[in-house]
Amino acid sequence: MNQFNHIINKAIETAAKAHEGQYRKVTDIPYIVHPFEVALILQENGADTYCIAAGILHDTLEDTHLTPQDIKEIFGDKILELVLSTSEELEGRENRLWDERKLHTIEGLKNAEKQVKMIACADKLSNIRSMIAGYKDIGNKLWNRFNAPYEKQKWYYKSLIQSLESLEGLKMYTQFKEAVDFLFKD
Repeated sequence: MNQFNHIINKAIETAAKAHEGQYRKVTDIPYIVHPFEVALILQENGADTYCIAAGILHDTLEDTHLTPQDIKEIFGDKILELVLSTSEELEGRENRLWDERKLHTIEGLKNAEKQVKMIACADKLSNIRSMIAGYKDIGNKLWNRFNAPYEKQKWYYKSLIQSLESLEGLKMYTQFKEAVDFLFKD
């Protein structure tokens, strides 16, 4: 087995175990489908092995029992750095308001390295695709499933387009912009 397959397979195994029993907000789809979709988006857009593995693991520090030390021990410093860079600030996260956390993400992405922006874009593209599917199923009731209402979600996603604009030319960025424009029509 080559190094690519080993790292990706280990990331899939680790994320699947960590997210076991979790489901997406908008549907009853197992949560692990989201990191897998992120990985596919990254692969389609030319990301390297480390970026794809970090994409698979991107929500493990925020939403599972895994710690930074766990990721470092299993995957090393490079993947840990990417996962940390695409996670919200972990310390005190539960005590910060949604707006504050999202503004931190928006500002942090403006000057982030390309791989971090790619993971964030793939993550947000996957999220908004799920939101669009949910909106088609239940309409405006969708917004009741989130920690912030429509207007705040609109602000967040429109701001992300600006923070990620250096990805212009990548298919996923174009798809992300189109999906945001579709869901948050002005």
